[in-house]
Amino acid sequence: MATFATCPSSCPLGPVSHQQPIGVVLLVEDEPLVRLVTADILLEAGFRVIEAGDAEEALRVLKAEVAIDVLLSDVEMPPGMNGYELARHVHQHRPEVEILISSGREWPGENDLPPGAAFLPKPYPSATLVARVQAATLRAQEARRLRQAPQDDQAAGNVAESVPKTA
Repeated sequence: MATFATCPSSCPLGPVSHQQPIGVVLLVEDEPLVRLVTADILLEAGFRVIEAGDAEEALRVLKAEVAIDVLLSDVEMPPGMNGYELARHVHQHRPEVEILISSGREWPGENDLPPGAAFLPKPYPSATLVARVQAATLRAQEARRLRQAPQDDQAAGNVAESVPKTA
């Protein structure tokens, strides 16, 4: 079952539930210790983290239409769908979500990653993880803001009407 990680009261940033997170990360990792450490790093950096132990759990979270900025997924997650397949599914069904794929054993082939997805090799320094997730979050949020702006203008009646020129 997917878990929603929260920062403990001893977290230097304070409990995440009491502050606005930088962004929301769906972390998909089948190794519990790796998932725990990665989630802790992201929580301490100010992200909200939703944890899933495999692709099926991640798909349940995505199907619930939870607002996600970044999918951070391992490649090898037996049994079932691997990280590349999950990334392609997310790209097709939730194109607003930025995708980071990570592995310490398997590097992506020519057509493994969907357009716009990035690969993060393991092991990665904490600062690299945070920087890559933060950059992906900012891209997702900016794209969402740009998609929302025309809708806001229409709702507010700020759509420019064509005015005929007079001589």
